[in-house]
Amino acid sequence: MSPNPESRVPTNRSIILSVADSSERGRVMAPSYDAIVIGLGAIGSATLCQLAQRGLRVLGLEMFQPGHDQGSSHGYHRMIRMSAVHDDGYTPLGERAFELWSALEEESGETLLRLIGEVHLVDPEHYPSYPANAQLMQQRGLWEILDRGDLAQRFPGFHLHDGMIATYEQKAGFLRSEAGILAHVAVAQRHGAEIRTGAEVTGWEVDGSGVRITTASETFSADRVIITTGPWASELLAGLALPLRVERVVNGYFEPSRADWWSAENGAPDFLLTVEEGSFYGMPAVDGIGLKIGLSGGYGHGVTTARTIDRHVDDSEIDFLRGVLDRYMPGASGPALRHVTCMCTYTPDKGFIVDRHPEHEQVLIGCGFSGRGYKFAPTIGEILAELATTGRTRHEVGFMSATRFRS
Repeated sequence: MSPNPESRVPTNRSIILSVADSSERGRVMAPSYDAIVIGLGAIGSATLCQLAQRGLRVLGLEMFQPGHDQGSSHGYHRMIRMSAVHDDGYTPLGERAFELWSALEEESGETLLRLIGEVHLVDPEHYPSYPANAQLMQQRGLWEILDRGDLAQRFPGFHLHDGMIATYEQKAGFLRSEAGILAHVAVAQRHGAEIRTGAEVTGWEVDGSGVRITTASETFSADRVIITTGPWASELLAGLALPLRVERVVNGYFEPSRADWWSAENGAPDFLLTVEEGSFYGMPAVDGIGLKIGLSGGYGHGVTTARTIDRHVDDSEIDFLRGVLDRYMPGASGPALRHVTCMCTYTPDKGFIVDRHPEHEQVLIGCGFSGRGYKFAPTIGEILAELATTGRTRHEVGFMSATRFRS
């Protein structure tokens, strides 16, 4: 398994449909498709794949390259777990995601999902409902509550401070995030999908029963368009005034000083920390990648836009992450190896928006995935593909309506 998924970005195998110049453009018929997907990140690549597998003539438009590092899904991995504290509409979507990720692995030949378990350390003073939640999830057979002795025996690197609670979930781990996007794109192309890279969409308009899409150099038409542009969604959906907030997130990678405690190869799990310093997530060192830690977003910190995000990471930001590791996970923070910035797009209720455009039924929307959308990507892709092809989906999706914020 290569530790650098970027090295396998597939070449653009589509046939570029050229337009000679602006004076000729009006006399050239716009290429037409059954569906066009704008934005090929986690959700868009999955949607493109689902549409292509259904035999549609489909085009994917991406302003960068699939697997790029300018959005929300880059880096080596993203977390996945089976459990959900609240038995809400997302629970069956998560269960379906496990099935679809396995199917993608089989068709693509890529290993994408790795289950290594997950430990959550919680200070109840900063998460008052957690003790009751932990008891409920243990009764449901999804979590184990670990006392100090259990934790020390099974995962000796964690430091459980007085009053804190530790839980463990076995069916949790990570997905290779960039590799997952590339796998979706590759399978989509294998089923006939066309791709345009370096194609920033400058606008769209309803054209009869279809939609016309324009980029800086080309114009396309389609019966359906699916907009899955992550932190850029507000630009193409400006008329809807969706309450989307983009936040800057910093992830630090450290070489553990105790690899015996903090490498996946030696049994280390994913981790969550809900403590006085904040809410953190991370994965152990794995496949030559250092231990990863990030501060969860969704609290209004680091608000930015896709075009103005500060990519510079200050030393104080890395020192802060190191201090958290030293306090709760001693031995995890050896030399700093690298850092990355990404963006998460939040809605007010931290739920997703997956819906038809309220004014144009031929336009579908997938956005606002609130820092936790990656694991759901193939299920959301399935939903959008079903809505685009049959007008309905097997999944309950009303709770993700774009109109729920109108009041």
